[in-house]
Amino acid sequence: MRISVLWVLAAAMTAIGVVGCGEAERARQVYTDLETAIKIARDQVYPATVRVDARREEYVGGKKRRTGGNGSGVIFDGQGHILTNFHVAGRADELNVVLFSKERVRASLVGGDPWTDLAVIQLDLDEVKEKGLSFQHATFGDSDAIQEGDSVLAIGSPFGLSRSISSGIISCSDRILGSSMPLPGGLETGLFNTWLQTDAAINPGNSGGPLVDLYGRVIGINTRGGGNDLGFAVPINVAKDVVRQILEKGKVTRSTIGLALQPLQDLETFFDVGKTEGAIVSSVEPAGPAAKAGILPQDILVEYAGEAVQGRYPEQLFDLRRRVSQTPVGAKVEATIKRAGEVRTVTLATEELTTVRSEEENFSKWGLVGQDITERLAQKEKLPGTRGVYVTGVRRGEPAQEAGVEDEDIILSVGTKEIANVEDLRREYKASIAAKQERVLLKVRRGLGVVPVLLKIDYAKGKKPAAKPKPKPKPKNVDAKPVPAKETAPEKAPAAPEKPAPQKKRGEGQGPSPEDKPEAGK
Repeated sequence: MRISVLWVLAAAMTAIGVVGCGEAERARQVYTDLETAIKIARDQVYPATVRVDARREEYVGGKKRRTGGNGSGVIFDGQGHILTNFHVAGRADELNVVLFSKERVRASLVGGDPWTDLAVIQLDLDEVKEKGLSFQHATFGDSDAIQEGDSVLAIGSPFGLSRSISSGIISCSDRILGSSMPLPGGLETGLFNTWLQTDAAINPGNSGGPLVDLYGRVIGINTRGGGNDLGFAVPINVAKDVVRQILEKGKVTRSTIGLALQPLQDLETFFDVGKTEGAIVSSVEPAGPAAKAGILPQDILVEYAGEAVQGRYPEQLFDLRRRVSQTPVGAKVEATIKRAGEVRTVTLATEELTTVRSEEENFSKWGLVGQDITERLAQKEKLPGTRGVYVTGVRRGEPAQEAGVEDEDIILSVGTKEIANVEDLRREYKASIAAKQERVLLKVRRGLGVVPVLLKIDYAKGKKPAAKPKPKPKPKNVDAKPVPAKETAPEKAPAAPEKPAPQKKRGEGQGPSPEDKPEAGK
């Protein structure tokens, strides 16, 4: 621990007479005070820290599998609500929590927000009451008041072990990561919040646990451990808003205007704008708010909702993304763009931001899994629109794989029926199965082309053969007389030796006898 190292150095300096006795005593007192503060902070949050065991069903390679993992969490109110990471509990269908008392209690998911990688779960209070258990909850602090150099504690259950504590300092209080980070299931996180960077150890299993100041207040939720003294936590002030929305409506809503931006750095002379004037529109979602307003790629967005846009550096784009996301859904906002030196003002109607992934559906007889195409998925994968069903998995040896269907194909039609979404595909799938169609023609988009594929379904495959009827037992004949045992035939007497046949005389067609043959070598 870093404090211990400082104490060792102070002790060594005292030993060699570099510092006086008074200064050594003060150094010892500082160490004692810090150690006491750490223990007080630990005791305030330790009882509220829990281990979260999560299990869920997911599709891997088109097959449904039961998977599990564990993380950490912190109880934050008297109703047993627990704040943890989305990647720990946000997609779970079975949750169990290990309390400070080591008792295991069921929990349920209240809501989650993949964009900040946060989720809220709740203890089963009936089970808590039935078992006669109790729990404590922690207090949230103010992450905006945190400064670089402040001492912090990271608490959790690394690698599924019982509670563990590590110490460090805040290395950066408002770290901005330029791009999103992936979550399981193809989701994204980190586009709309800053991070608390710390050198306190954050290992797998610490995710969702509290980052605590020396006053015993939770100032962050541990989320990423990068190694090399690099750990990241979601600031608690970000988490407070997420918790509020989840408890009020079960989800977090954000707005989008349907475009992606890139920094202006080193390109201002080509677009005839100032160094800090605006940001470049790199792409526009088909049928999104920006497209409907007439915004095109390579336009320069110079003003949004009456505020100037500064997008020379990647870090500056973060502020604009957050401003857009915090705009009420459905609000009409004026934006100013610059195109070929001409300034134009357009009106945007914001829409609700979606994630890349939506609920997957298994089309078992065809051997594939698919989902709806969200606006975010269309933007990320550069798809021409949201029509069709996005294939997320194909099972080996099943009709779809044998016909050549691939992951990331888009199903556009079944036979002559066009497919707009999963609901359409579900309807045609059920009709096909009911009619036991052995040949089904799909049209799928792959890259820039559209190709037909023919599914061949064997409805007898996988069925167990009908069991053969057991033969009826033969009736017993009670009147039949017992069959006497066969007598053993007596052994025959040895046969008399046969008389030798009379030898023929020479010259009567008989070859030379062995005695007449010449010896070898003679």
